Amino acid sequence: MYFDKEKNNRERLKFIEMWAEYVRTHSDKEWSKQQNILINSLIKNGLRKS
Repeated sequence: MYFDKEKNNRERLKFIEMWAEYVRTHSDKEWSKQQNILINSLIKNGLRKS
């Protein structure tokens, strides 16, 4: 399997741009709530695997 480093970089930059746009167009309360959900999910799943 071939790893396309350039494609990966483009996808990462696209995601960063998308997230920056989301943060600019949504209230702090709304996007911080989304971050909270994500972080709590990651912590919860990480604890299950330990």
